[in-house]
Amino acid sequence: MQPRRDDLSELAARAASGRFKKLGGAHAYSEETSRGFRHSGVLLLFTPTAQAGPGLDLFLVQRSPLLRHHPGQIALPGGRLEPGEDAVAAAVRETHEETGIAPDQVEVAGPLPPVLVPISEFVVTPVLAWSDAAHAADEVTPGEVLHTLRVPVAELLDPASRAMVQMGGFDSHGFRRPTGWVWGFTGNLLDHVFDQLGWTVPWDPGNVYRMGWDEARGADLLTEPGEA
Repeated sequence: MQPRRDDLSELAARAASGRFKKLGGAHAYSEETSRGFRHSGVLLLFTPTAQAGPGLDLFLVQRSPLLRHHPGQIALPGGRLEPGEDAVAAAVRETHEETGIAPDQVEVAGPLPPVLVPISEFVVTPVLAWSDAAHAADEVTPGEVLHTLRVPVAELLDPASRAMVQMGGFDSHGFRRPTGWVWGFTGNLLDHVFDQLGWTVPWDPGNVYRMGWDEARGADLLTEPGEA
């Protein structure tokens, strides 16, 4: 199925009416398991592909290897809620701060159900969004983001780029990129959202990539901006 903009609105409507299949396992949300957790929002921002032909791109960021939580990982833009904010406002604001994409370039389709990131004690609300002409700034947030990545969805869905990533005792869905793997919470979330959108292309979950600690924390990342 060719990914479409309308798919985002349809999925957001399903989530609003309680017809979205929630992410399970360690990421399953409940008030009891999330007591004391901080709250944040992340933006799944899609835009028409920069490549020839139809298709969509997704904006991601590569986190600094100096960060305390999830160093060096490729992630969705977003961050912690400020006082008086909801998850949608936080996701849009943080995306602006991390990528330079202005809020008036973002059309929010709607939030998805919250999920847990137990290792960093966050409740994360994913927010589906669209932009007809999003433009990421050349400079990103010093000390937080190394690169802004505009990634063709077709490349993420390519079975050749997919694997289960094992790091220590943790397994997650993974998507191979030239600057590293999309894995961990972001890998699991993208796998689930793509499946709910009906975009998933069959792939072999028996394909396993074993990741070492240095790679997991981005110790070998280049300091110059790179392409996704």
